[in-house]
Amino acid sequence: MLQIGAHQRFSFAFIVLMLWIIPSGFAFAILRDPIVLHHADVLSGSESPTGPIRQLRGNVSLSQGNVSVKCDYALWNMNGNSVEMSGNVIVKQGTMTLAMPSGSYDGITRLARGRGGVKVMDRGSTVQALYGDYSTETYLARFFGNVSVEDDSTIIYADSAQYDRESRRSLAFGRVIVISKKNPAIIEGGFAESIPAEGLTRITRKPILFLIDSTIASDTTKMIVQSKIGGAKTVIVSKDSFVIKQKRLYDTMTIMADTLETMPVEGNAYVAKNNVEINRASMAASCSMARFKPDNDTLKLEGRPMMWVDSTMMTADSISLIMQKRSLRRIDALGSAFTLTKDDTVRPNRAQQLSGRTISVIINNDTISSIIATGQAKSLYFLLSERGVPEGAAQNSCDTIVVRFEKGDPESIVWIGGVLGQVHPEHEVYGKERTYDLPGRPEDRKKPQKRKRQFTYR
Repeated sequence: MLQIGAHQRFSFAFIVLMLWIIPSGFAFAILRDPIVLHHADVLSGSESPTGPIRQLRGNVSLSQGNVSVKCDYALWNMNGNSVEMSGNVIVKQGTMTLAMPSGSYDGITRLARGRGGVKVMDRGSTVQALYGDYSTETYLARFFGNVSVEDDSTIIYADSAQYDRESRRSLAFGRVIVISKKNPAIIEGGFAESIPAEGLTRITRKPILFLIDSTIASDTTKMIVQSKIGGAKTVIVSKDSFVIKQKRLYDTMTIMADTLETMPVEGNAYVAKNNVEINRASMAASCSMARFKPDNDTLKLEGRPMMWVDSTMMTADSISLIMQKRSLRRIDALGSAFTLTKDDTVRPNRAQQLSGRTISVIINNDTISSIIATGQAKSLYFLLSERGVPEGAAQNSCDTIVVRFEKGDPESIVWIGGVLGQVHPEHEVYGKERTYDLPGRPEDRKKPQKRKRQFTYR
C-alpha cells in the first residue's frame, strides 16, 4: 500500500487550492486588455459559475483602451471582460459617440451592442436605428430597423445599414429612400452607398428619382356664374362678384435608371446611368446617361438619347434641356439631330420629319412653339388641304428650316438658304409613305411612363 508523507500531502493540498483560485482570480489577471472601472456611486458584488460579478449603479464610468463607457447601471462580468448596461448609455471612441437606452460591451471581441434605439454621431454624420452594433477594433458599425443616415446634404432611410468610421463610407439596404436637403428631390432604390471621399451617393437596384416642384401660377380672375341649360342655349340666371384666386401647381419629374448618383460637391448634380427613363409633364426621354443640375436647371442626355414633347419625337448624339424655374424653355439637339411629329392620327404612317446637324426646340407653357434646324437641314412634310384631305408630300433641303407650331401641332414651315425641293403628288405617296422617310429616321421606342412612389418614410 502506497504511503503519502506529510510533505506530499501539503503539496497536493496546495495544488488543489491553486486550481480553485485560478478561475476566479488569475483568469482576470491574464486578460489581454481588461475593462477598468473608474467610478460608480454604488458597487456591490457576487460570485457566479463564471466568476465574480459586479453591480454598478449611478454615474458609472468604465474604459478599455481608447474606449470609454458611461451609463446609469451596469452588470460587470470581470472574468468574461464584458458589461451589460442600461440607462443613458454612452460609448465613445475618438470622434465617435454611440448612444442607446440599453446594450452591452464585450471587451474580448471589442463589440458594443445597442437595443431600443441607437444613435451614432461621428464628424457631421448621424445614424439612428432600432438596434445595432459597433466594433471598436474594426471601426465598423451595423444598424437594423428603421435606419436613418444623415449628413449636411442628405438623409438616407433604409431597412439596414453599415457605417465604416475609417473611410466614412455608408451602405444602406432594403427599402432605401434618399432625400436631398438642398432641393425637393427623393430617390428610392434597393441599395445605396455614400462615399464622402468621392463626394457622391450612389443608388442602385431599380432606383427612381422624384423631383417635386411647386410653383405659384399667375393670378387669375375668375367669374363664378350660375346658369341653367335650356335646349341648346345657356341662360345666366345670376352672377357672383369677381374672385381673385392664386393656385399652387405641383409637378414631378421622374428619372429611372440602373444607377443614380448624387453629387453635392458638383452643384447638387444628379447622374443617371444605363437604361435611363425620364418623364415630366408633356416631356419624356430615354438614353444611356443623363446629368441633371437643379441649381442651374439644366438636363443633358447622352448615349442614343430619344425625347418626346407633345406629339414630337427627337433624337441626336446629345440633347440639352434648358429650364427656367423648373419650366422647360429650350431643347438643343447636337449632332445628327432628327425630329419626327405624328400629327395625323387617322394616317399614322405620315410623320412630319426634320433633320440637321443641330435642332433647337423653343417651348412656351410646356408646348412647342417652334423648331429650328441648321446645317444640311432637310424636311419631309405631308400636305393636307384645308378640309384635311391628303395632297401628297414635300421634300426640301436648305441651310436652315423653321417650323412654327400652334397648340402643339405644326402650323407653318420656312426654308432659308440654298433651298432645293420636290413635291410628290398624292397618288405617288399613298401606301408608300415610309419610302419617303428622311435618311437617319430612328426606330420607334416605347415612350417612358411616369413612375409612382413605392416607399414611405417617417
